[in-house]
Amino acid sequence: METRKLLGALLCLFLGLGTAASAGETFKLGAFLQLTGSMSAYGLESRNSIELAVAEINAKGGLNGQLIQFIPYDTQGSAEEAVKIASRLIDVDKVNLVIGSVNSNEVLAAARYLNDAKIPTLGLGTSPTWMAEGWPYIFRGSYNNGLSALLVVDIMERLGMSEVAVFKGQDDASLSTARAFAGEVNRRGYEIVADESYDLGDNDFSAQVANIIDSEPHAVFLSVIGEAGPVIVKQLRQLGYTGIILYKESFMVAQVEIAGKDAATDILFPNPYVTYDNIADCDIPIVHAFLEKFQAKYGHPCKTDSAYRAWDTMMIIQEAARIAGANDRESIRAAIHKVNMPGLGGQLDFTDGSGEGYKKFNLFAFIAQKNLLLDKWIADGGYEAYKKKTGNEY
Repeated sequence: METRKLLGALLCLFLGLGTAASAGETFKLGAFLQLTGSMSAYGLESRNSIELAVAEINAKGGLNGQLIQFIPYDTQGSAEEAVKIASRLIDVDKVNLVIGSVNSNEVLAAARYLNDAKIPTLGLGTSPTWMAEGWPYIFRGSYNNGLSALLVVDIMERLGMSEVAVFKGQDDASLSTARAFAGEVNRRGYEIVADESYDLGDNDFSAQVANIIDSEPHAVFLSVIGEAGPVIVKQLRQLGYTGIILYKESFMVAQVEIAGKDAATDILFPNPYVTYDNIADCDIPIVHAFLEKFQAKYGHPCKTDSAYRAWDTMMIIQEAARIAGANDRESIRAAIHKVNMPGLGGQLDFTDGSGEGYKKFNLFAFIAQKNLLLDKWIADGGYEAYKKKTGNEY
């Protein structure tokens, strides 16, 4: 019997899963992620990173001696489905902790129920809205786009831009980020010369793009999610826009394939994470080490920043369990507030009690299919070369 148990445990370590026994024998980690539908690329890469981390943590003995049993569910891109999954995780699976979707609408819909059940939950979405609720059991394992909006205006100021056009989606993350951006633009005395929007599922943006180009902005700010962004970039360039594109989040390898290599340039953004077509291009040691693990497991570098967000979240969980020395929900919740550690996007510091890990982000320039730190791009003459190439002066 003991030999059978040992073999079962070793098999679970190999698979990256906890034993399928009673709740006391495993640490039950639930997740609601969009694994099918229009945003599935992001949910699938999140799941891949979580499974990679679970396998690594379990191979080291798990969390305080408990192997992690990962229990993911597919939201199908539906906030209503996310709520149903939350109920199942609470009442049926009786999980220790939950990781929430990269889709902020889904996190906002489900987090209240997880908070009321006193289950520590780390969301992967970037909208300011759900963390603004002040739920004590809800944390963010990624970054807050409300802060990134302010950093986008910093980029405008640094480059001498005072007139900007906005193109936004109707999802929570896009709208809330656009509002934060507009408020900061107005506060600093700059001007929004065009304000356009689109609905989920749209793929022809020519009318909005024409209005934006007619407004002659110094830059265009895209507050968008998913695959609409690179399509808008492509159509902006096709209709003759040569200016700077300011992006809400990282412009990723997968998006270059959609926008086209010629269109995907002169895109600036604040974001903790960037993706690489070749991991040799990454000179950040902690990120390079993660990418090597990801590529060894899945045969390619990650194509979206969701993989980074999920890995950071798993490292937060591991560190909180170490600090707590126990796996009960209250101990883990209290310990998350003590986490202060390096992450893939910088320093993750939860000690201010806000539930937010990242307070500042790197600034990047995506130029000719490469991610460059904005400071280096400017220092190396990149901005001057851009102005010479396009004739755009502000």
